[in-house]
Amino acid sequence: METNNSFSFQRLMLLGKQSLIINKKLIGISLAGFAGTLFMLLVFFQYKSHFSNWGNSGYMLIFTFLFFVLGMIYSSLSFPAFRSKEKSMTFLMLPASATEKFVFELLSRIVVFIFIMPVAFWVVANLEGALVHSFFPELINYKFSFGKAYSEITAQGVEGWLKFLFIQGILFVFIASFTGASHFSKSPLLKTMFTFSIIVAGYAFFSYLLFKGLNIRDYNAGKNIFFMDKDDSIVFGAIAITLINLSLLSISWFKLKEKEA
Repeated sequence: METNNSFSFQRLMLLGKQSLIINKKLIGISLAGFAGTLFMLLVFFQYKSHFSNWGNSGYMLIFTFLFFVLGMIYSSLSFPAFRSKEKSMTFLMLPASATEKFVFELLSRIVVFIFIMPVAFWVVANLEGALVHSFFPELINYKFSFGKAYSEITAQGVEGWLKFLFIQGILFVFIASFTGASHFSKSPLLKTMFTFSIIVAGYAFFSYLLFKGLNIRDYNAGKNIFFMDKDDSIVFGAIAITLINLSLLSISWFKLKEKEA
């Protein structure tokens, strides 16, 4: 059985173990740097809010910003061996199939981040809150809870297909950066952002021309032109962005296969 044409969970685990051994110091330094930076950020924003005006929503704002920014940067570092020809040859010669390499990159750059980052944030935020509260008792709402934030979101009617749309939208940010890293060898994040900005601008311009050409503004609001009602539009959007995510993953997969050919 040829290695390049088969999938082995054992080889996938060995690939992960090898990567962990090689990058354990970098991972430790990165986690320590994240914890220290987050700690200082929280103290700064709590100080600016005079401590008494701080709450769970403040934590969530910082978490949301860091989750997207760090996730986008981290996923854009996928396939690091593709940054140079020498490393590419070493990576492609590893005793693992293309599927195993692809799954490993997908798991380590997107799935692991989605699970590890919230846990790390929760730990640091609650430790920081308890410590600052001991020095500044006016910081009353120092405990951070994802459960409370989730309850507030669902209370606003975010459920069902709308929740699925949000999840796919979050995944799109990471998958787009992941795909860009597989395609561009130099400055993948900047080139990916530029590429998608051109696509969005082109789509917006096309929509404007379509809007003006068909004179949609003169139609009655009750008529259905391209979409259905609000609920059907949400379903359509969720399915569309899911297909886009799957297409982007396919592009990154075929790009890896192309390099191995």
